[in-house]
Amino acid sequence: MTSSPTSGPARQRARNKGLAWVSAITLGAGAASAVGAAAIAVLLPNHNIATSSQTSSAANASTNPAKASALQAGTAPATSNLTPVATTGAS
Repeated sequence: MTSSPTSGPARQRARNKGLAWVSAITLGAGAASAVGAAAIAVLLPNHNIATSSQTSSAANASTNPAKASALQAGTAPATSNLTPVATTGAS
């Protein structure tokens, strides 16, 4: 019978060392993506400001008929001779 060049405990230590390295890489990649996601969220334009001003304009128009008529004074979009294009449900 031939014995293995390394003992069982030595193989176990080497395996644990390799697993620790992979775990550290995974943790670093996760932290980097969390930081990147936070940076993107900070840099994106804030759409809540526009939404709240549109909501307040609609609320003011419902309480003041003069403002409501001013909001409704816009013209309808022009018609076109273009044929409709099939789209997916997500668009």
